[in-house]
Amino acid sequence: MKICTGFRRFFPHLVVGIGNFDGFHRGHRRIIEDIKRMAGPKGTPGIITFRGHTRLTEPREPGKLLTTVRQRLNYFREAGIAVCWLCDFNKSFAGQPPRDFVVQQLLGRLGIEGICIGAGFHFGKDRRGTVAQLEKLGREFGFRVREVPIVRVDGREVRSSVIRKYVRDGDMARATELLGHEYCLTGRVIRGHGRGKTLGYPTANFHPEQLLPAPGVYAARIRVGAIDRPGMLYVGSHPTFPSDRRPEVIAEAYIFDWIRALGGRRIKVYLKKRLREDITFPNAGALSRQIRKDEERVRRMNKIKRSKIYEW
Repeated sequence: MKICTGFRRFFPHLVVGIGNFDGFHRGHRRIIEDIKRMAGPKGTPGIITFRGHTRLTEPREPGKLLTTVRQRLNYFREAGIAVCWLCDFNKSFAGQPPRDFVVQQLLGRLGIEGICIGAGFHFGKDRRGTVAQLEKLGREFGFRVREVPIVRVDGREVRSSVIRKYVRDGDMARATELLGHEYCLTGRVIRGHGRGKTLGYPTANFHPEQLLPAPGVYAARIRVGAIDRPGMLYVGSHPTFPSDRRPEVIAEAYIFDWIRALGGRRIKVYLKKRLREDITFPNAGALSRQIRKDEERVRRMNKIKRSKIYEW
């Protein structure tokens, strides 16, 4: 997949989709399938997306979104998109009148032959551009427009905003249903306080780059490089170990049957299920015993026993 930052007419029979595509959920994949279908075997399926988010108050603040730019680009590539324009949603971009954006940018610079957008799509200055206006411009200038209906799962609309609520609530089952894949946190492993090791459960600490789920312990699948292992994720502020400092929420991944240090490595943590809330224990021993119960529960879920130690 080719990644572009400026609009230029390079690609034959271009069909594009426009949006944030945060989470890359089932609805987004439906749009991409329609883009590829409209482009056909000789056309170019493309995406126009943004580094931040067009509707969140602070789009560049880490941890607000379901996916990072890197994740979205990987999802596009895997889905069969040939070219992606990665844009800054700044005042200049957002301030374009709807007609000017279509005529000058999409037609004049990109030469699109078709566009697929989600239901209720708005664009241009003050979001005044509508699907109806886009369809009218399509008839005027000869490009095709496809409005993709909202996807529903068990009667629930598949929307990024709905998925964000499920993630904040720790409801990973419903989040996974709407996403169509497991919610994934990424980050670089940093040095922690070493409490996990003293409890018998050394962890890989990291600051997730995505929206944090509700505090608690999660069954997880953890990927380091090409190695994929089951494990657990803790999200919280360690209420069992109070501090005079302001509590810092951090994520700690425990990888089953693993002894090698991971400092500085990037990890991916796929969340399966929330096992319990973040609990304050009377002492470290009580916490260690509960972690042991959590581990045995996850091992039963994955039908695995304690086995060989995995090293690099």
